[in-house]
Amino acid sequence: MASITENSDAGGSVRVTIPATPFQVQANSGTSQPCREVYIIAQYDNTSECRVQIGAACTSTTGIPIPKSVDHAQHGSTVPLRIPIRDVNYLYFVGGTENDVVDILWRS
Repeated sequence: MASITENSDAGGSVRVTIPATPFQVQANSGTSQPCREVYIIAQYDNTSECRVQIGAACTSTTGIPIPKSVDHAQHGSTVPLRIPIRDVNYLYFVGGTENDVVDILWRS
């Protein structure tokens, strides 16, 4: 596998929607998607904080908060969370509200 610092001409994106109670979900519905790294950002209009953890279910007290994107009507930007990782499905998310959205851009 190439270094994450090398240019990549392949990748894709996955949208994760937080389900109803217990508001936990595995990225890519648990389907393997090999990669070198991911960039993660939560939608600006989510009504609760979303968190991510690697390799195990995430709870409101585990994992780390995901930055929110900036409303398109505002100026500026938000830096997405960058994680070097071998597979998108190693990521687990939790939110506090059903239908909150997290976007993942992955590089192969």
